[in-house]
Amino acid sequence: MTAHLCITTYRSPDNSVLKLELCFVGQDCQRIPSILGATYGLQTKRLDLSYNAIRSLEGLEKFPYLEELVLDNNYIDDSVMIPYLDTLHTLSLNKNKVTNLDKLLDQVSVQLPNLRYLSLLGNVACPDQLSSSDMDERDYKRYRLYVLHRLPSLKFLDSTGVRRSELREARKRGALTRVIRPGLESAQNSLALQSSPESKPMTQRASQGTGGDAQVTPVETSMRAKRMNGESKNGTTIKRENSDTPSHPQHTGAYGVRRYKYVGHNSEGNRFIRNEHL
Repeated sequence: MTAHLCITTYRSPDNSVLKLELCFVGQDCQRIPSILGATYGLQTKRLDLSYNAIRSLEGLEKFPYLEELVLDNNYIDDSVMIPYLDTLHTLSLNKNKVTNLDKLLDQVSVQLPNLRYLSLLGNVACPDQLSSSDMDERDYKRYRLYVLHRLPSLKFLDSTGVRRSELREARKRGALTRVIRPGLESAQNSLALQSSPESKPMTQRASQGTGGDAQVTPVETSMRAKRMNGESKNGTTIKRENSDTPSHPQHTGAYGVRRYKYVGHNSEGNRFIRNEHL
């Protein structure tokens, strides 16, 4: 493993080690090798673990003085747990699997209090035009304003420095530019509909009779049965047309097939008959 590890050492005039930069790129490791933290953790200022298969940041706590962390092209998703690193000022998570922006920002704001540079390009949580053709410049601008609203101390976001005008706008309306996740929102709406009284069967609502749901009385049940059998409230017979009978061909209107025909002395059409027609 050490043969593929690149170490850059910075020394003082008296030849003492000031800081180390570790580059462990393209090794297909799924976690941070423990030997790196045990051997170089206390002196490492910059750690580059790009182009691996890292899913967890376990072991990162062994780098208490880390200032820069590069994790581009890995498999970090919403389940990642970020340890507390008060010296970290640069975090690069380009091209990972982060989808929940709020969850990530919640951790960053608490666990990385001195972060100044953050890059999330290539994640679903970052609606940039290069990684998603469905997004445009306005989507990305809303994303930037929301991130700066949550992390106002950032100096650099993704590939662009933070301007003062952006910070002013983020303070004014950054909270209103939160990007909605359609999948999550639709799932929440579906659960809300399932739990609503209107989504319950009629018999279940009738059996409850509490919590604001109106009971279905026997009279209402009888009236519904009559209407299903072809009888309206005022006694008018409602005859359902049979599409299989040649003498009653189907009539296709602008909005579909006519389903009912009214007959009898109480039918709606009788109000158009004048006395001279009798």
